[in-house]
Amino acid sequence: MKILIINPPAYKNKDYIREGRCMQTKSSWAALWMPLSLAYTAAVLRKDKHRIRLIDCIAGKVNLKKLTKTAFKFSPGLIIVNTAFPSIKGDMRTARILKRNCPGVKIMAFGLYPSLLEVKFMRQFPWVDFIVVGEPEWTTRELARALENKAKIGKVNGLVYRDRTRKKIIKNKPQDLGRNNLDDLPFPARDLLDNEAYRLPINNEKFTLLSVGRGCPFSCIYCTANVYYGKKFRKRKVNRIVDEIEECLNRYGIKNFLFWGESFTLDQDYGEKICDEILRRNLKIVWSTTSRVDTLNQRLLDKMKKAGCVMLGLGIESINQDILDKMKKGIKVEQVKQAIKMVKKAKIKVMGHFIFGLPGETEESAKRSRDFALKSRVEYAQFYCAVPYPKTELGALAKEKGWVETKNVSRFDLTDSVMRNEVLSSKEIKRLRDRAYRSFYLRPRMFFQALKEVNSLRTFLS
Repeated sequence: MKILIINPPAYKNKDYIREGRCMQTKSSWAALWMPLSLAYTAAVLRKDKHRIRLIDCIAGKVNLKKLTKTAFKFSPGLIIVNTAFPSIKGDMRTARILKRNCPGVKIMAFGLYPSLLEVKFMRQFPWVDFIVVGEPEWTTRELARALENKAKIGKVNGLVYRDRTRKKIIKNKPQDLGRNNLDDLPFPARDLLDNEAYRLPINNEKFTLLSVGRGCPFSCIYCTANVYYGKKFRKRKVNRIVDEIEECLNRYGIKNFLFWGESFTLDQDYGEKICDEILRRNLKIVWSTTSRVDTLNQRLLDKMKKAGCVMLGLGIESINQDILDKMKKGIKVEQVKQAIKMVKKAKIKVMGHFIFGLPGETEESAKRSRDFALKSRVEYAQFYCAVPYPKTELGALAKEKGWVETKNVSRFDLTDSVMRNEVLSSKEIKRLRDRAYRSFYLRPRMFFQALKEVNSLRTFLS
């Protein structure tokens, strides 16, 4: 079967990153990410001998008119559409026009939006035939097999579909995400993408996402990670990870990586083994990843530095203990401070992640978090607004309290505020977030830091 997989065109002239639970504009990260889930899905389907076309419209600057012509000429039996909350109107407009212009085609959507809304999504967008709830690879593979063999799709776990004959929406059994073995997946089909398009903002070097593991056992009230990937932390085999790094180096000339997962340091021994294997093979790479502040030790951080880690994102969220407790983060403020010290001692740069507007947030507490970001000497910071996503504890609480101040879920964007809390309106939360962002980045120090980093990265890779 011919299958077209697309990352839809820019929406309202904004390039969106759509990767699992990460849904932001390109400008939020200053770099365009490769669509890792799409590349994995393409690789899985290609292994089953389907004829695959993968188009990242964002990277390729492909508009809807050009995409429609390409799709019509390719004449696929199935079109797979990547989606995100803030771009959903554009994503679904793309799906509707492709459905209209490609005779007999079936449309499947995946991503956080359909995963969290399920049947409501299908009612909202009647031209969509199928959605995947959760990670896409296994459900998509089974759906494609069923469609090609004209078999029943009622046993495809993780699928919600439209029975047009009976005019019903049917929800199959959910995926057992904890049983999806990541080592069963082939390497992402990077050969179907233009790898030249994904570049770091500082040195313009090519970079790629590389999956380390999926799933999160923690219960932070705002987070969708364990909804989308499950609560079990599933790890790839160390050799598979480093083999993929070697493929990226040798086949694609990619030396820069974002190790993609909920926390590289969740299993410290596992993190060390990855670093040891990189060092054993003498691979000259540069990489960044993320961590909880309570899963670090100095030995692991020192090994990460030797293996090429240059930046570690820390989930700080707030510097106020009562807010951390209310969000069920499971960390102490002192652990935040100690983690930053340890990372800096290893000479790894820190990106702090902060969330404004969670339960208990006041103007004073938001200012304390902002001031901490400025004074703690973290090199980078991301400032978000709390978003009451469906299927999260925060979403349920916000609905119960009447905190959600919009019915337009396309505004569910981490840089926008759609939710009030006990004392702050959504507009006040947005103002506090924007002020923190400007205070952090509109400093002379940031300009000189960027110049220094360009030179240091060139030296490391030379």
